[in-house]
Amino acid sequence: MPSKFTSWTLLCTLLLALAARGSDISEWSTLDPGTQQLLAPWRDGWAMLGASDRGRLLTNAKHWQAMDATAREAFLRRSSDWQELAPAERSRRRARYAAWQALPPDEQARVRAAATQFAALPAAQQAQLRARFAAMDADQQRAWLLGPSTGSWIEQARALFPYVPEGERDATLRMLQALPADARAQLMALAQRLPDDQREQLRKQMLETDPAQREALLRQRMAR
Repeated sequence: MPSKFTSWTLLCTLLLALAARGSDISEWSTLDPGTQQLLAPWRDGWAMLGASDRGRLLTNAKHWQAMDATAREAFLRRSSDWQELAPAERSRRRARYAAWQALPPDEQARVRAAATQFAALPAAQQAQLRARFAAMDADQQRAWLLGPSTGSWIEQARALFPYVPEGERDATLRMLQALPADARAQLMALAQRLPDDQREQLRKQMLETDPAQREALLRQRMAR
């Protein structure tokens, strides 16, 4: 259980960190006593806070007040665990959360369904799958964070275009993601037929072509 000082620090973190909206109340004196007690660290500078910051703090205070003792204890425990993580691990988890937020709803639904299926597997099989993921290099793991649809073809793309300059990797990935599935399959099939130097020329040509014309370019190249 966190100490009293640590609990107060974590509570302040909660009030600052939770994403929420709130009303603009610029006068400290208009706040009810319970809210004033929770927001005491911001009392002296309350009038100088922006409207969005005041609203967020007020909404977060109401959120805390609405929690029962069990929910508060659970939150403080999770926050304490978070504070103990190494900076690199916090950064990794933030990146994964940002990747999740960026997924479209249909991809999130697929991930949730996969998580349900994974939870139903025997422990030994779960451990085997975790080991397979841990054995992937960092680029492979990041690719799967882009969602199941991208993860299903990214390895083939990496094998066909293994020497993409670092400055062009993001643009190449966006180009491949933007292609319809059938066009992306055509590109992969075409690349397999080409020697390495021509394959790299094709990748660069695709990048330099206007997105609206890329499918036409593929059809022309496939017809040769």
